[in-house]
Amino acid sequence: MNGDRTESDWQGLVSEYLVCKRKLESKKEALLILSKELDTCQQERDQYKLMANQLRERHQSLKKKYRELIDGDPSLPPEKRKQANLAQLLRDSQDRNKHLGEEIKELQQRLGEVQGDNKLLRMTIAKQRLGDEEIGVRHFAAHEREDLVQQLERAKEQIESLEHDLQASVDELQDVKEERSSYQDKVERLNQELNHILSGHENRIIDVDALCMENRYLQERLKQLHEEVNLLKSNVAKYKNALERRKNSKGQGKSSSSALTGVLSAKQVQDLLSEDHGCSLPATPQSISDLKSLATALLETIHEKNMVIQHQRQTNKILGNRVAELEKKLRTLEVSGLWSLPGLSYNVSVGFGRGKDTILFGDPTLPTTQRSRSPLLKFVEQPTENKASPKDDVVLNREEFEDQRDAVESSAVNLIRNEKQKSKKAPSPDVTVAHEYKAEQVDKA
Repeated sequence: MNGDRTESDWQGLVSEYLVCKRKLESKKEALLILSKELDTCQQERDQYKLMANQLRERHQSLKKKYRELIDGDPSLPPEKRKQANLAQLLRDSQDRNKHLGEEIKELQQRLGEVQGDNKLLRMTIAKQRLGDEEIGVRHFAAHEREDLVQQLERAKEQIESLEHDLQASVDELQDVKEERSSYQDKVERLNQELNHILSGHENRIIDVDALCMENRYLQERLKQLHEEVNLLKSNVAKYKNALERRKNSKGQGKSSSSALTGVLSAKQVQDLLSEDHGCSLPATPQSISDLKSLATALLETIHEKNMVIQHQRQTNKILGNRVAELEKKLRTLEVSGLWSLPGLSYNVSVGFGRGKDTILFGDPTLPTTQRSRSPLLKFVEQPTENKASPKDDVVLNREEFEDQRDAVESSAVNLIRNEKQKSKKAPSPDVTVAHEYKAEQVDKA
């Protein structure tokens, strides 16, 4: 066993020796080849150095001769001097080109290095992002590129749609401008025709805006009155039903047991909810039904009060809009100089739209016939007999207008208070809620 083993080891060592010997021979041959190439390179280097020295010496000699030729002979014509200057510029440009070429080569080399670094950095980022060490040439994932392309397409479509919308908006704006101009012309024609139909003065046009404002106010008041009438009708129907139920209950002999109905007074509610009565109230079906009817009556009363409050708020809103419109109209009249201008006549309503209390601005040139107009704005014609006495016409300034307005408001307050006193005698308090609220608002004003 040991002999076989030593023999195998010996054969392995011999084979390794032969391999090393062959490698040594190959290294020797390679070294000889490299030495030969080194000798040839050295020879070529010497030759190139010699050629470079020769060219440098030749260049220096030519340059020296040329300078001696130009500088040493001042009698040369200017054309040759120009040629010499051009030659100098040519040499300078050639030197500059060589220098720039070297810089370009250096920059290209740097660019290649930077591109390699950039590529390596992108590959590293992609590897870190995707966790793939063998990413290869692809820097980013394909789905990311697809997403970017889709986003770009959507952005282009959105830009196109916005451009179309802009063009459509411009066209629509042009149409609206044309329509506005046509409506303005139409309003002017209608105003003139309306003035002609109403046989008004040529220098005084009917105020259509004031008529429209009065019409809107009257429509809102009419709508509110319809709602109040419907509410009052529902209350009357409820009271009728309650009275019928009470009559029926009295007819059946249950007036003492079932005294609760849909309509309760404040005293009845206080008696039912008192502590003594509540503690002594037995837990019977009749008492439970009475409590249910009490709760139903209270809910109905709350609903009615809410409806009344809603109507009061709507009334306040309408009156506020009315006051704002009147203030705007009066401000317009003040700015236009109609407070002290005797050439115009207006009949301005300052009350609650009843058309009774008005302020007159006299105009002696109006015809004798008097026509019915809106309470907000009327034209008052004076008789022809007063033409000779213009002192009778009243031209109001601001103080007189405010005095008359205060007088009208005081008369309206007195009227509402009288209605309130009359309504206190009646048994239905819901009817006078609106009048009370109006009186309170007027008192506050």
